[in-house]
Amino acid sequence: MAYQYFGDVITFDTTYRTNKYEMPFAPFTGVNHHFQSIQFGCALLQDETKATFFWLFETWLEAMGGRHPSCIITDQDLAMKGAIANVFPNIRHRLCIWHIMKKFGEKLSHVYFKKSNFKIGIKKCIWSTYKIEDFEKQWKKLIEENELE
Repeated sequence: MAYQYFGDVITFDTTYRTNKYEMPFAPFTGVNHHFQSIQFGCALLQDETKATFFWLFETWLEAMGGRHPSCIITDQDLAMKGAIANVFPNIRHRLCIWHIMKKFGEKLSHVYFKKSNFKIGIKKCIWSTYKIEDFEKQWKKLIEENELE
């Protein structure tokens, strides 16, 4: 019943083998009108392949009465991305900002941790721009200032 009211946007992320069975836990989560997390379903997976995600999304969609969400937010997993494109071809697939911000430190550690203005600039660019043009302008400035071209 909750999915009918609050299932327009869902998040999907797997915890990587943190339970005693060493199986990925995969929850489907939404937010209700009180800004509380609500669970729409979950699974323990044998692996994280495209075939497994395809099966999971198909099974979950059937359990939700065939009603597609309008948007799904995930991490940057390629197998997950492929399965989403097949099972939910007409929904918006967005990437989780927490995962994106985490990747900056991993991929750009040579500037992210050494230049405080870069870290501040990234956060400002991501969190303080609401128009595409403003974001692109700030992004370009950040790239140029830190010689990342």
